[in-house]
Amino acid sequence: MQTVCLILLLLVPVALGQSDFEALLEVKKGFEKDPSGKVFDSWDSKSLTSDGCPQTWYGVVCVNGRVVSISLNDVGLTGNFSFPVLAGFKMLRNLSISNNQLMGTISNVGSIESLEFLDLSSNLFHGFLPSGVAKLKNLVLLNLSSNNFEGIVPSGFRNLESLEYLDLGHNSFSGDIMGLLSQLGSVVHVDLSSNQFSGSLDLGLGNASFVSSIKYLNISHNSLVGQLFAHDGVPYFDSLEVFDASNNQITGAIPPFKFVVSLRILRLGSNQLSGSLPEALLQDSSTVLTELDLSLNQLEGPVGSITSTTLKKLNISSNKLSGPLPTTVGHCAIIDLSNNMLSGNFSRIQNWGNYVEVIQLSSNSLTGTLPNQTSQFLRLTTLNISNNSLNGDLPPVLGTYSELKVIDLSLNFLTGFLLPDFFTSTTLTDLDLSANNFTGEIPLQEVQDSRQNLSLVSLDLSHNSLDGSLPPEISKLHNLLYLDLSNNKLNGSIPADLPDGLKGLDVSSNNLSGVVPDNLRRFPDSAFHPGNSLLIFPYLPFSPKGAPALVNIKGVDLV
Repeated sequence: MQTVCLILLLLVPVALGQSDFEALLEVKKGFEKDPSGKVFDSWDSKSLTSDGCPQTWYGVVCVNGRVVSISLNDVGLTGNFSFPVLAGFKMLRNLSISNNQLMGTISNVGSIESLEFLDLSSNLFHGFLPSGVAKLKNLVLLNLSSNNFEGIVPSGFRNLESLEYLDLGHNSFSGDIMGLLSQLGSVVHVDLSSNQFSGSLDLGLGNASFVSSIKYLNISHNSLVGQLFAHDGVPYFDSLEVFDASNNQITGAIPPFKFVVSLRILRLGSNQLSGSLPEALLQDSSTVLTELDLSLNQLEGPVGSITSTTLKKLNISSNKLSGPLPTTVGHCAIIDLSNNMLSGNFSRIQNWGNYVEVIQLSSNSLTGTLPNQTSQFLRLTTLNISNNSLNGDLPPVLGTYSELKVIDLSLNFLTGFLLPDFFTSTTLTDLDLSANNFTGEIPLQEVQDSRQNLSLVSLDLSHNSLDGSLPPEISKLHNLLYLDLSNNKLNGSIPADLPDGLKGLDVSSNNLSGVVPDNLRRFPDSAFHPGNSLLIFPYLPFSPKGAPALVNIKGVDLV
């Protein structure tokens, strides 16, 4: 009798193991497409070994006849994933099926109590989050992001004492955000972004474990209101490195974060914050902040000197900030002060350091000329000072910045000639000098060699007083996709070999003449007229065989 019992005990793992794989074959039946063939070709009952484990089942890990891990990320699977058939899995620790197109609900997921890692992100799952999730007490990671889940997150998350990583982002979850956050214990990473959570963020003394452990907190793109940390102030976050509450309806002043010593990234843009800029965040202090985004709020007052040596990216655009430009910007690489009420002389940027890579100052009230002494901007890739009141000529130094990719000086009062260096640059991709008072010819004569690796993709010189003919060298700009030369005083014919890849063209309101080249007749008449009264845009209608086609020139039919 003892021998029989021993044999039965030895057979149990095999039998149970077979049931695991029979269940997976049922899951496989729900898959409609497997572009890679990895699952369809390998999940086969004939490949099971004597201990009940498969030899070559893609993404499946088996131990002693039991499935412990299913990893089918990025396979491209479509169809339904059946959670009920996994209810008998007693050893499954990892279920990762992210970035597919799988559908269904997860109402039975709570029955897989052995789960430690559950990643269903970037699929098409829908429905409510079941209360059974609270049974997954071993769960370390839960990622349900980028699906179609909805409704209020059920209570019971406080039972998930091992949970460290929670991502519910990009769904339609709703309810009071503190109803969820107050249940979380020693989590490290929480992403609730792009949902419909409401209420206000008011972490305090009752959330000690959460405040102590959290490193990454993203609650952006929700419907949060009220002030941040209104009752107890900003908690003493021991480990917080990233805090993103952007794109909500948060009001009030920006609270001081001076005691959040680990904070590297702070994003509060697109809210209704008011008051002045918190100077402590811009100064060299005990913080290690590298990125600060306070854009699209209602902040007022001046922008003081930026002395932080850690801050690399600063975006305070689209506020009501006033006064002159800051005299220094510390070690900032990206500076966006656009769409404010800043005034004074633009030449203050001469004191900015040589760390700057991107300068965005558009839509302010800056005056003065472009200085010719800013040779320290050797890392500059983007310069946008459009829609200001700058005047004077283009400084020659502007053509020497070897890393420049984007220049936008449009909507100013700049005068003089264009810089030839703009058109021979091998890095410049976007040049917008429109709506100024530039004169003279387009200086393309130095573009001699068609083998030059010229990078211009978009060129806008419209609404100036440029004259002369269109230089044939413009055809050497092989990468050009958008060309706007409208509203100038250009004359002569249009070169016949402009780049075939052009997607946008406007040469209207000039004095051009001749015939529109064949490869440009795909553009509408509005690309050439009004203006250009001597420019012929042929129209070749169908004509009987042997009869000459009519050519329509400005309303006159010619044979």
